Amino acid sequence: MPDINSLDIKKILIIDLAFIGDVVLATPVTRAIRSRWPQAEITMLTVPLTKPVAEMNPYVDQVLVCDKRGRHKGITGMLAMARELKQYSFDLAICMNFALRGAVIAWLAGIPYRLGYDAQWAGLFLTWQASHIRDGIKHETRNHLEVLKPFGITAEDYSLKLEAPQEARDSYDKLAEKYGWQKQGYYVVCPFGSYERKDFPLTIAAPVIAQLEKKLPVYLIGGKKEAEGLEILAETARLPGERILAGTLNLQQLAVFLANAKAMVSVDTGPMHIAQAVNCPTVALFGPTDPAIWGTCNANSQSLYFHEDCSPCWGKGECLKNNDCMSRLQAKTILETLESVSNK
Repeated sequence: MPDINSLDIKKILIIDLAFIGDVVLATPVTRAIRSRWPQAEITMLTVPLTKPVAEMNPYVDQVLVCDKRGRHKGITGMLAMARELKQYSFDLAICMNFALRGAVIAWLAGIPYRLGYDAQWAGLFLTWQASHIRDGIKHETRNHLEVLKPFGITAEDYSLKLEAPQEARDSYDKLAEKYGWQKQGYYVVCPFGSYERKDFPLTIAAPVIAQLEKKLPVYLIGGKKEAEGLEILAETARLPGERILAGTLNLQQLAVFLANAKAMVSVDTGPMHIAQAVNCPTVALFGPTDPAIWGTCNANSQSLYFHEDCSPCWGKGECLKNNDCMSRLQAKTILETLESVSNK
């Protein structure tokens, strides 16, 4: 096994083929890599959905895409991806995920040095292996840094950081003018997660929104598939329809939108992590997932969590308590917590 400190590393490929939150939470890893190799050219390989997020990472020079559900699907797709990567002549690949795909692609691409996790037989294709076994429960930003253990690279800075490009700022301003949105100083509520058990219960969300609306405009965000649910929530809380942003913003425009907000209330989902990366004060609501791993990480933010004996369930199996972990949240507590964090 070669000594990484004796190698001339000039071009690094970071492979992260996971979800939006994972790519945002990889900021400390990319910062640590940049600190170790300040003169290297750093490229990140992501899936199409997360490419705009990776492009906002200030420690990455360029972003490439692996369309693992499209043209890079299966063995033939992996071979095609490897051929595309060969032209860049990377010296080192760092595979961020437990899945085998990243390690195989890096090996097929002929990248001479490859670091990643030993899960799913990936070790057969790696030069250095990090253990996939987690040492206790800790925040996912710290978990991501485990991949660098074989290099002896550590970090003191676990903060998240995204910087929207000027193009995204300009396009957001045009949308704000078109739809009559307030450009700064408003509340944002993101009520829907990746599965139903994460969702902000309507009976609690509506009074929270109604109270916030008395102070500042409130905007509801979500994807296009959540438009109907957002409309029901807006109607219940008596918000005008133009305050519903259901798939209205792309991810970079969303970063601008959140950076301009007074504060945000969100369930455990990708936009919550983006809010942290642009320093938007946030109250994050948890139930079926564990905030010790996925919670807020800024001093001006806080996670609220009622730990039932069946939580965290991660949305698996039959819900034993009728989603009681989320329904126990109280509007009064949420509002008081939001007031506290938004004034820090």
